[in-house]
Amino acid sequence: MKKLFLVFSVVLIASMVFTACGPAATTPPAPPATQPPATQPPATQPPATEAPTATQPPAAKLSGTVRIGSWDSADALTPFNDAITSFEAAYPNVKIQLEDVPQNYGDKLLAEFASGTAPDVFQVGDGDVARFAAQGVFEPLDPYISGQKGNDPLDTSVFIQAVADIGKVGGTTYLLTKDSSPLVLYYNKKMFDAAGVAYPTDKWTWADLLSAAQKLNKPGTQWGIQLPDGWGDPTWVRGILPVIYQNGGDIISADGKKVTGYLDSDATIQALQWYADLITKYKVAPSKADVAALNGADLFQTGKVAMLWTGVWPLSGYIKDTTMSFGTAPLPQGKVRANSICWAGFALYSKGQNKDAAWAFLRWIGADKGAEAFANYALTDVKAIADSQGKTTDPYYASVMSDLGVVHPLPDFTTMKFNDCVNTPLTKALDTYFTSGGDMKTLMSKVASDGDTCLAQP
Repeated sequence: MKKLFLVFSVVLIASMVFTACGPAATTPPAPPATQPPATQPPATQPPATEAPTATQPPAAKLSGTVRIGSWDSADALTPFNDAITSFEAAYPNVKIQLEDVPQNYGDKLLAEFASGTAPDVFQVGDGDVARFAAQGVFEPLDPYISGQKGNDPLDTSVFIQAVADIGKVGGTTYLLTKDSSPLVLYYNKKMFDAAGVAYPTDKWTWADLLSAAQKLNKPGTQWGIQLPDGWGDPTWVRGILPVIYQNGGDIISADGKKVTGYLDSDATIQALQWYADLITKYKVAPSKADVAALNGADLFQTGKVAMLWTGVWPLSGYIKDTTMSFGTAPLPQGKVRANSICWAGFALYSKGQNKDAAWAFLRWIGADKGAEAFANYALTDVKAIADSQGKTTDPYYASVMSDLGVVHPLPDFTTMKFNDCVNTPLTKALDTYFTSGGDMKTLMSKVASDGDTCLAQP
């Protein structure tokens, strides 16, 4: 149980939501200063207005209590409470019981699964989806979405499809999205202007990024770019995946059974080598040791790097910092346009006793009125709500929203062994390369071969 919940961030004083993504831990560790959890949109972003998206089941037919489990706490519970208030007003015969467990949420949930007493609706980090699906604790949602169960169908065209599809495992829908973030490029306008470098656009290639980073790099003073990292370490696989996908590569087969032919493919090796070269060859990005030496400072906010490649987490804080002059852009393009995602969702408990009412609440927070409450604190995949917020046209958020449509399914969902057999060994191999050098093809071939053996174990 030490590696139960893959969650990238914990609730900080200013945080509103827990976006799942990163190294596993039953009790999530503190995130790096450069990657805090998604926070409340700035004052320039109006709260979501009413955006009806689907027809709810008749309120009179539903009654009883619905329990909902979450790892959030403090201010991060605001969207839960707001959604509960609006739901109970629409469904007066249903009582929602919020069970927030900010410490040891994973341990408690496992115990409840074992005893058959888990919440009717529960929050899930993206690192546990494959494990829970294999345990049978998820109620399949497709019969509810189609209207076969739960009275009325849910029109899935309300969603950004690529994000909604993250909630599927093996073609079956098990979860609705709570919040998510793709990777995005931040750039310091003052540094670009001083160097005479044109700002990034949605036409940029990875060669354009490297060229700009070289022109912006000042050894001993500033770096051209900071790479996506987890706790200061640029071996965060989720952050590297966009380059791999854009080069036509992958790290595991879609059925979760093979690593050879994917992680050790020419396309993947080329992408990994290009990424590593930014630090080891071109020296335009800080290394793990460089980041550690700066004691957790936000390198982008403090002017140590001209570009930052990460998720949406720091965006609202940057907007509020009047000393900054920055912009955002989609990630550069490779052979194809693609991105990866950090994601958290909500599921129905397969042994729940009040599933129709639980489904009504799940769709309320995942697709309907209650989703507006969560959209005030993090990115939504409900298109009408995002449009009503102005997120799709906002000069900062539009770049983030545009890449939500090209995110890839998570490799973590292919097998419950992904972390042990692929992610952790890959991270260690990359760390070896960054610290000791070597041949990337040789290193990845070893990880791939060992990965196949690991996956084949009963």
